[in-house]
Amino acid sequence: MIGKGILGLLFMLFMVVTFVVGVVFTIARSVFSLALNTETKAWRNMLDRIRARLNRASSGKLVPWDGEMAALLSLNRTDVKKPGWFDGISEGVFTTIYHEPVLAYAGQLSGKNGVLLARTSDREFIFRMKGKETEIWVNSQPFGVLVEGALLAAGKGSRMLARLEAAPAESQFPVLLADNKTAAAISNPAKTSMPNPRALSLLRSLSPEEENVVLALAILKITDSCYPQDK
Repeated sequence: MIGKGILGLLFMLFMVVTFVVGVVFTIARSVFSLALNTETKAWRNMLDRIRARLNRASSGKLVPWDGEMAALLSLNRTDVKKPGWFDGISEGVFTTIYHEPVLAYAGQLSGKNGVLLARTSDREFIFRMKGKETEIWVNSQPFGVLVEGALLAAGKGSRMLARLEAAPAESQFPVLLADNKTAAAISNPAKTSMPNPRALSLLRSLSPEEENVVLALAILKITDSCYPQDK
């Protein structure tokens, strides 16, 4: 009888704890979703918090970015920190194929919503993921919106900047720029088995805007597996 009573008490305790954790999780997820409203103070506070982590991850570490770096960027990472119960931020630094730190990132995801910041020595990217859309800023200026593989320029014109063909089963994701020709390919981290894989394969030289386009799309794809997503 005593054993059954203890088991019943433990079961009730387990159910209460599970319920409380579920409520806390639901509230936290709702608060996070509300914080993605770019007009709110909560959004600015979130950016400040993630940027502080990005500053710590990149301060004095990143090698200067030049015209060759896009082709040298690898999928290798250092200083990786995964999110925990009390800290939902992931961070790390991608290196070149020569193991030089070149691209730092920090961000937080919850389901299909999230915020990601990434930085080279000369520019910062902000990604706001909400549902099927991802808004992108470069150096705090609106740059584009990614919707189902189509990257549209920010602003009323909404001209097409690029199209990303990201088939999960393929080893590379072709990037078609405004001329509708493939200018680069992003390596699929889930299909790469090489010990020192490049993140990008460039098929031609890129203008500064085109490099921002390709790099923004590459950051989104190579960091995709860095963030556990609760579904």
